[in-house]
Amino acid sequence: MPEYHPDRRPPSSRRPSFHDLVPENERHPAPQRSFREVRARRSRLPWIAAVLALLVVAGGVGIALRPHDEPRRATGATGVTASAPPADTGEQAPAAPRKTTGAEKNVSLAVFRSASPASVGQFSDWLGRDVDYVVDFSRRLSWDQIANPIDHLSLWRNSGYRVVYGVAMLPEARSDTSTIAAGARGEYDQYYRTLAQNLVRYGQGDAILRLGWEFNVANSTWHPDDPQEFITYWRNIVRTMRAVPGAQNLEFDWNVNSGGDSYDSTVFYPGDKYVDYVGVDVYDIAWADGTYPYPTGCGAPCRRQRQEAAWKAALNARFGLIFWSDFAEARGKPMSFPEWGLWDRPDGQGGGDNPYFIEQMHDFIDNPHNNVAYHAYFDYDVGEKGDHRLASFPKAGKKFARLFGEQT
Repeated sequence: MPEYHPDRRPPSSRRPSFHDLVPENERHPAPQRSFREVRARRSRLPWIAAVLALLVVAGGVGIALRPHDEPRRATGATGVTASAPPADTGEQAPAAPRKTTGAEKNVSLAVFRSASPASVGQFSDWLGRDVDYVVDFSRRLSWDQIANPIDHLSLWRNSGYRVVYGVAMLPEARSDTSTIAAGARGEYDQYYRTLAQNLVRYGQGDAILRLGWEFNVANSTWHPDDPQEFITYWRNIVRTMRAVPGAQNLEFDWNVNSGGDSYDSTVFYPGDKYVDYVGVDVYDIAWADGTYPYPTGCGAPCRRQRQEAAWKAALNARFGLIFWSDFAEARGKPMSFPEWGLWDRPDGQGGGDNPYFIEQMHDFIDNPHNNVAYHAYFDYDVGEKGDHRLASFPKAGKKFARLFGEQT
């Protein structure tokens, strides 16, 4: 995620994104049996077996029908593969009419706009559609802050929103010496018992908890080294919180940062009994050749080609969106997008005002095969590290409102 901390706004740093999840010398060795070994990625539906050739006698022209994309992989009317760019005139060809399934309207809509119910209400008014869930992050510098986030619980009490909380697995204070290994021994269970009791007391016993969100990012405070310790600790927390009277409706989102080709996060999956959602955070950023930053003089066709290449990388990386959709289905879990968004970055590695990314995310969410339960746009300015706010992107903001807003 773009680093957000309620104790310091805007933040001074961010966690790395998928291109640098783990430095080469810190990558965990491949597991003996990974997800890809126990279940191969689903094959595409068969392509059309033969190409029909109809000769138009009068014109002598052969018309060949192109094979159709398999519905499981298609993400929209525009597809994900960049075609040969037209002449760079600065104008973009009109988009083809878009088709939707209507499934997206049954997916719960969330937003992150800092800890501000009023700001969330403004977002709903702008969109013309009620927000179902809100994303928030409580303070986490100490165990007391993790266990007793009373200010945040009070803020969302009786708000009408279901809250998705980022819940730390370890305090982030530099002086704290807590470890995942100690958590696996049950030494921190008391704090999560208190947290569950507080959630129930403040009427949020149905909250969704992103426990140790983005644990697969290299410099996360709770980035794990040992899979079994992480799994045992996660299970301890879930069992402890579920045992609190009134907390039986708490749900737990096992939430990774998407992308990359080297880091297999699935070795840290704690088991189906302890997970309710497979969550993926994804932003419009890329470091691959032919993506971002845009070169000088890059007009509309040039930008579109690079945006398509960036989306294709996000979708098709070894641990990209298709991988996580397949993994969630294999585990019998719905997907979620607890954070997603555009990114205008000072280093140019984000797509900026990119309606194409909005379209493709909409189509992925709208595809019922991906079984997305909820998604949250990260509508926040992270200061010196860049901006995600839809208000900062006129074209993409308009596209978001049209696709995700109330349609009459």
